[in-house]
Amino acid sequence: MDDYLAIYQLHVQSADRLDERRDATTRSHGSMCMIIASAAAGTFSLFPVVSVALCVFLVIVALSWRTTLQSLTAKLTAKHALLVEMENKDKVPGRFLIREREYWERSGKQPLQKALDKAPIAFCFLGIIGFLAIMTYLICPFLCG
Repeated sequence: MDDYLAIYQLHVQSADRLDERRDATTRSHGSMCMIIASAAAGTFSLFPVVSVALCVFLVIVALSWRTTLQSLTAKLTAKHALLVEMENKDKVPGRFLIREREYWERSGKQPLQKALDKAPIAFCFLGIIGFLAIMTYLICPFLCG
């Protein structure tokens, strides 16, 4: 049991590091997206072409954020499943992860993972809408009159 407990502890620590990386990814990419979106809105009236480029960049950063989150979440989910398997097979004392999941399910709260998945998509749509709006603004005078 001591070997399994050491393996379990090692993988719990690894899961914590993955979770910290996911949090850091959210902070950094979220901050970048907010700065880029603000810059795109702020440059629209004076430099619409720069604003278009920033909207495209916003979409790229948001997609990168989403891909990174999906990768880290998949790794964390796999690690969690293996840890729960160890708990189910009584290879470690206690069933912390199993009880934690039961608590979350009883509380009815949405896991943070689901909320995190929506933020990059929202910024992606914001970039696409900004791009289309600015392009319409730039092209409409030529087409309409």
